[in-house]
Amino acid sequence: MTRTESPSPKRRGLLRAVSTLLTAALLAVGLSVAGNVATATPAQALCVTPALVGNWSNIDPATNHIVRADIQFFCSDVVTCDADTGICTRPPSYYRIRPFGACVPTACDWGWRNMTAMSDGWQRTQYVYSWATVDVWARTEAWYGRTYLRIWSNTDFTAADGRTDFARDEWFLR
Repeated sequence: MTRTESPSPKRRGLLRAVSTLLTAALLAVGLSVAGNVATATPAQALCVTPALVGNWSNIDPATNHIVRADIQFFCSDVVTCDADTGICTRPPSYYRIRPFGACVPTACDWGWRNMTAMSDGWQRTQYVYSWATVDVWARTEAWYGRTYLRIWSNTDFTAADGRTDFARDEWFLR
């Protein structure tokens, strides 16, 4: 049988001091964390403005198609959670485009359309008129240190209209 000796009074005092300091340090850290959590501002997800957003003008002043385009981005940074089911949802973020055609004397406003993100980086939408359907694809590209908007469009005229279908690949700057 082994006999355990009790620590000397000097050693007991040292152990008590270390124990008291350790307890005080842990209490201070705990109170600091609790204070920070209680006074912290709520977290907010912020969307960075994408390069595609802006008011763009065609680099070809003599174009007979799209003279300018406005692009907006709608960020969905709000997540809603159902308290009963625990299911959280967030509507998707999306782009909108508003092209202007080369009409005289002022540019023709095609109107706003929501765009769909494609897997290859393009954003796509469609304009349907009584005389034609126009598919519009947009993305940014960097060339020589500048960011360009590239809009590729395909105009498919109805048979009743009789005009020949055409596609355009146009470049824009802010």
